[in-house]
Amino acid sequence: MNKKNVSLLTAFILVLVTLTFSDSTITYATKSASELREEINNLKEQQDQVSGQKEDVKGQQTETEQEIAANQAEQERINAQIREIDMKVTQTEESIRVKQEELTQTEKEITRLLDNITDLEQRIAERDELLKNRLKTLQRNGGNISYLEVILGAKDFGDFLDRTSAVNKIMDQDKTIMDKQKTEKQQLEDDKIEVEKKKEELVAQKASLESLKADLGNQRSQKSTLMAQLEAEEEKLHQHKLTLQEQQKILSNQEAAFAKLLKQKQSDLKALTTPKPTNNAPAITNGMFMRPATGSVTSGYGPRWGTLHPGVDIGKNGRTGDVPIVASAEGIVFISEYSASYGNVVYLTHYIDGQQYTTVYAHMSNRFVSNGQHVQKGQALGYMGNTGDSTGPHLHFEIHVGSWNYAKSNSVDPRRYINF
Repeated sequence: MNKKNVSLLTAFILVLVTLTFSDSTITYATKSASELREEINNLKEQQDQVSGQKEDVKGQQTETEQEIAANQAEQERINAQIREIDMKVTQTEESIRVKQEELTQTEKEITRLLDNITDLEQRIAERDELLKNRLKTLQRNGGNISYLEVILGAKDFGDFLDRTSAVNKIMDQDKTIMDKQKTEKQQLEDDKIEVEKKKEELVAQKASLESLKADLGNQRSQKSTLMAQLEAEEEKLHQHKLTLQEQQKILSNQEAAFAKLLKQKQSDLKALTTPKPTNNAPAITNGMFMRPATGSVTSGYGPRWGTLHPGVDIGKNGRTGDVPIVASAEGIVFISEYSASYGNVVYLTHYIDGQQYTTVYAHMSNRFVSNGQHVQKGQALGYMGNTGDSTGPHLHFEIHVGSWNYAKSNSVDPRRYINF
């Protein structure tokens, strides 16, 4: 059940309660038994309709409970996703740490290889210089003396052996130099290839590290989105709960109102009139509304002191405690309380000729009626007083076309209906 349907249903129930309270109970004055029986029958028909609506509301309540359960399940699912993302974030951060260690180790290895290459290049350069010097020596000697000539030029056998040994050493040394040169040049090439390979690995590792960082950012963004969804679901759940509580309260009040109204109608059928005060009470008159008290109007409806005076004030020579305040029309008491501004005040709701009205009786010295009570036209509500924000004994009386609100935008001049 969406919020719009809930609001419409709530509004319908409120209107229906008001209609039930008053539509079939307005009698202006005494009604005949047949009229009351007809009203009771009409009330029973309305009760059947409201009972059907009550079942619909129960169905809506069940649906709301199911939606609440679904929302709670969805919240748990999102929480599970958040826990999973947190685990992935931890794993990703660990992978980043490992990659960083590998990256540091690779950089150290590259530094070592570069140092080896530098050493190799230096040794190769030294050998190149040695070979160049030997070549220059040969060139200075004409470049045509062979090792055989050196041996054959020996003076004696001992000189021959010495020369042979010297030639062998020179030849071995040259061969060693050449072999070493060849080997280290190959090593140099291999080291250079390895350095390039390490560099490629380093680039790949850096790219992998950046990819992991980006993935971590995406996961954290996803987590934020899921958290926002969770908060929205929680807010929606709270709204559903509040709506459900409102529906339950309305249904409970409606049931109590029906019980009281039916009881009152049965009583009205037996006793067509109720006792009304005679001492100083205004006479019951025909029409929609009657005077709520005897006395004169001391302040009318309209602008006063820069604000709207939403009713009329009725006073009777400063008297209090013995001037009855009566219901201006038959209706239901929906507020009977003491307030700082209105003092002892009673609010009645009426339904006359298809229109809802609200009347207000303020500053009374005491109150005779309570919330939910059905009152007849002319029935005493209390006595004129000086309670609340009042400058002297009087009755402040208001008529509203529709329901009462704090802005008092529905208020009208009571003189429209009552000849004071």
